[in-house]
Amino acid sequence: MFDTLPPFYKLPARRPPEPKQYEGENFTTTAWWAPYEISEESFQLYKDAGLNTMIFVNHSRAATDDTLSDTRYYLGSALTMQTLEMCRKTGLDAIISEGKGYKDQGGTPFTENDLYGDYSDIIKGVHIADEPSAAVMREYCTAERIEDFKKVYSVPYIINLHPVTAAGTSTGTLTYAEYLQVYEECVLQNFPNTPYISVDFYPFHTDEYATMDRQWISCYEQISKLAAEYGAKTNFYIQTSEGNEFTDSLTEADIRYQIYVALCFGGSSFSYYCYSVPDNNSNYTEGSVANPMYTACLLDQDNKPTDLYNYVKEINTEIQSFAAAFNSYSFTKCMAVCVQTYGADNFKSELYAMNTPLDFSDRRYIADIETEGNCLVGCFDRAEDEAYMLANYGYPDETQAIELTITLKGGATHLAVYGGDGYSGTPEVIAAQDGKVTLSIAPGDGKFVVPLL
Repeated sequence: MFDTLPPFYKLPARRPPEPKQYEGENFTTTAWWAPYEISEESFQLYKDAGLNTMIFVNHSRAATDDTLSDTRYYLGSALTMQTLEMCRKTGLDAIISEGKGYKDQGGTPFTENDLYGDYSDIIKGVHIADEPSAAVMREYCTAERIEDFKKVYSVPYIINLHPVTAAGTSTGTLTYAEYLQVYEECVLQNFPNTPYISVDFYPFHTDEYATMDRQWISCYEQISKLAAEYGAKTNFYIQTSEGNEFTDSLTEADIRYQIYVALCFGGSSFSYYCYSVPDNNSNYTEGSVANPMYTACLLDQDNKPTDLYNYVKEINTEIQSFAAAFNSYSFTKCMAVCVQTYGADNFKSELYAMNTPLDFSDRRYIADIETEGNCLVGCFDRAEDEAYMLANYGYPDETQAIELTITLKGGATHLAVYGGDGYSGTPEVIAAQDGKVTLSIAPGDGKFVVPLL
């Protein structure tokens, strides 16, 4: 036996740590404007796009007072019941619609139309209203209605909010902060066991990225801070429609860009707008949309899959492959590492103006992130460790990937890296060199990273 190791002996290299095991949930994926045809084939097509939840919204079918129950989604309508049965048959969850705009069922609509008992295994929420003003929101959230809802349902009371760009006349408040305060008082404080917040913001209105709506980040920042305060599940709408008020053409990178930005702000539910093409005149009869609102959605006006359908299908597969990891953590905050030189070609004013300072002093395992580009940094926590969602905020038409230098601390020695274009489920474990890990992210792409000890 040697008292000391001989000079020629080398200690075996330390094996890299194994990626953690997770049991988190999948992302909720749904799409506004439900299929027109209530058939197994139609619903399977929806499901094959990686959509796991049907939201009961589509009011483009022709309707009269005599056929309202067959053509409108509201509690107890024939269309609602047919759709629930088809969801169960095809393995889809459901977000049903109260439908007050089509059939006012009084102050106690939920106990009078109790669908939950028979479908509690698939009903995951009740859609109450889309983009109400502050005053209308209060009407939907009277004490009587909330009490009535709680007698039946133990799922989210879903009101989709106006984006920040609507502050003023549409919201009925002077500021967006005041509008969110009304939502907090009406919904979040009344439903502490099922906190939920949803907003739609569509950034691409022309074919030029330079004209992309810059208030996108401000909206998400305000929404995510409120969600973090209440531990709310956050749903972000994702633009998947072309024409009319939107750009004439969306790429796969455009959609992935929206998803990874939303993930940085804690999104765990995504609603694609739209699935079916809405009919402007609400006179859809059978087979095709006579007066299409958009030139293309996930389906075209003949209800056939478009390129957008294939893009979403691929992206949903990609993000679900790391959903268990992502959804094991709780969102804390989103920061930005960004270009500070005003007027530089890659200066992004919306990141520079974020209200959350770039500060890693409260983080356990990452001391700093440096880049010459623009990167959103979503911070996530749980009791035993932490994680980060990193997104290259370079516009999708930019060709330059960003190189991130990530400085570790707290005994962390490796990063487990999940996600990104083409990711299929196996994280890459990267060892730090001199306490630093270098990571490359393409424009509009993202990576979910977990420090390992």
